[in-house]
Amino acid sequence: MGVSMPTGGGGGRKKSLDAELNLVPFIDLLSMCICFLLITAVWIEVGSMQVKQSHGTEGAAQAKSDLELDVKMTGPGAVQIAVKKGGKSIRSITVKESAPDQFVSKLDTQLKQVTGMGPVTAAMVSPAKGTSYGDLVQIMDVLRRNKISNLGVVPVRDAT
Repeated sequence: MGVSMPTGGGGGRKKSLDAELNLVPFIDLLSMCICFLLITAVWIEVGSMQVKQSHGTEGAAQAKSDLELDVKMTGPGAVQIAVKKGGKSIRSITVKESAPDQFVSKLDTQLKQVTGMGPVTAAMVSPAKGTSYGDLVQIMDVLRRNKISNLGVVPVRDAT
């Protein structure tokens, strides 16, 4: 990042007033700053979902009369819900719809019926192998809309 000043031709004593400024390092620095700012700007708008742990420290203190849900994602647009009371399954619901918006509304309707049976304290979501993250978050969002905040996700295990 130096400045070079060429000397005048010939045998004269005066030096030329034209300075040659190397701008390549400045352009490199500015392009790196722009790249850094563009990449880090994404992290400013990261959303979050406030949920509690479904089983664990608070899970042991819950009443036995409350309901729990086991939500098993069987495929795209298909869910099996097992309603449990005191650890025993009392009802099983299957929601299957090919259109995503109809699936969400049908699942919401079924969950309203379940929450009408009594307070639901926790839900465990079991995604199928190959389930997209968006589908998982969409189901968790429907659970949250129905006042079920203690959510858990069972990790998918390989059969090998």
